[in-house]
Amino acid sequence: MRSLVILILLAVTLIFSCSKKETAVKSMEGLQPMELLEKGNRAYLEGDMEGALAAYGVVYNRYPTSREYIDAILGMARAYNNMGDFERGFDLLYDLIRENMVPSRVPEIYNEMAKYYEVSALYGKQVGIDREEEDYQKAIGYYQKAVDYPNSDDITAKSYAQFQIGELYVKLGKFQDAGLAYQSTVYKYQGTEWALLAQQRFDQLRQEGQITLSPIQLEQKPPVPVIQPTDTTKSPE
Repeated sequence: MRSLVILILLAVTLIFSCSKKETAVKSMEGLQPMELLEKGNRAYLEGDMEGALAAYGVVYNRYPTSREYIDAILGMARAYNNMGDFERGFDLLYDLIRENMVPSRVPEIYNEMAKYYEVSALYGKQVGIDREEEDYQKAIGYYQKAVDYPNSDDITAKSYAQFQIGELYVKLGKFQDAGLAYQSTVYKYQGTEWALLAQQRFDQLRQEGQITLSPIQLEQKPPVPVIQPTDTTKSPE
């Protein structure tokens, strides 16, 4: 009898949950992809992962050729990560890479895949699973893919990825490797916010004695030569 009651309660909960999701989707009828994306982003920022997934999901299921499609999948992956459903979020990103719809966005997608392993490492640590080093190494691998991807000039995504490689090496206690990663950020992506932050992190590690690398000398543009005006006046004979 008790088992029957439990099964009935579970069934009612499932029906209620499905009904709630259907109601949420119906409330978004008529919204365009941009409106749905904005609705999902607001829900995500407010901590409503279910609401975010509902809005993103409409774009994902109904508007696969829209400009908002990739952003919706990235949002879904982040929401699933926040809910602890790491595998589903990663699968979405993996499928997106295989589709390769917009090559210019690939570094950004690789960065999200790397974040999956960063979050997984932290989650494993909390539940007592010792896989931190393995997950961080995998994250570094995906960040490196973002940096090396040849068909995109997304400096923002690539500079972030290069900087994060340094951050993860610090977490792994590999300070010399971290220093080299920071130097690469400074050298390759001069003027970006991540290059400036990488320089600060590099200087901090040197001051703490964690690295012995010398600061790199950035190539300075040669000064513009000053051309003196030609004196056209004749001197008296």
